[in-house]
Amino acid sequence: MSRSAQNLLLVLVGGAMLWITLGSGEYVNYVRPGFRYPLLAAAIALTVLGAAGLRREWRDTGDNDQDGRGSPDEHGASDDDHGHGGHGRGPGVAWLLCLPVLAIFVIAPPALGSFTAARGAGRAAPPPPSPAEGFAPLPRTGAPAPMSMGEFIGRAYEAQTGDPASFEGVPVRLTGFVTPPAKGERGWRVTRLKVACCAGDAIAFPVIVRGLPRPPADTWVRVDGVWEPPARGRRATVVQTLRGRSLQRVGRPGNPYE
Repeated sequence: MSRSAQNLLLVLVGGAMLWITLGSGEYVNYVRPGFRYPLLAAAIALTVLGAAGLRREWRDTGDNDQDGRGSPDEHGASDDDHGHGGHGRGPGVAWLLCLPVLAIFVIAPPALGSFTAARGAGRAAPPPPSPAEGFAPLPRTGAPAPMSMGEFIGRAYEAQTGDPASFEGVPVRLTGFVTPPAKGERGWRVTRLKVACCAGDAIAFPVIVRGLPRPPADTWVRVDGVWEPPARGRRATVVQTLRGRSLQRVGRPGNPYE
């Protein structure tokens, strides 16, 4: 790979990062929204470095065209023969830098979905810790209370291991994507993935939905219902159950992760 090609690839990678950050906004499929500005800084740095390298190569090429092939050294080799005339070559493995550019502009990998959630269906994440001041009480009448999947699981687990009446019968609203049930499980799952840094560390927050027909996998839905405590005598479980009352299909939110 020539130096010009290396610099051009730097410009392309930087441009791809700028596109998913400022253009399409698809960077949230891969990292948390808070990483927007570091991504912008990295994209600008790559673009500037690549452009500066291209400018230097073109300038050196123009100088060499005016001066000829350069003066030979004592062995009869010119600067170009030593790779100093702007034509030095890098390792061929550098062409792998094309892969992220192709992935962004051609394939555009979507956010993680039901396939990722199903792979970890047998090892659910531990329930999120409750706030230091505890969960605020919720009304038992009126419109369902919108909440994240993590908050629902945390409230349900706290009620299950403490006082079930504190959460039982409270109408809630959850938003997530449809995931097929685990083997032998009644109902289906609505899931949201939580990321600490990027999609590589995503963990699933699933909730079993009963009493409503299952939409196709990966469909984003808004489910209204109430927490259904486990049967008496059963040990505490992380995967909680929602007795569904209504279902509405919705578009994928701007940030697909919690």
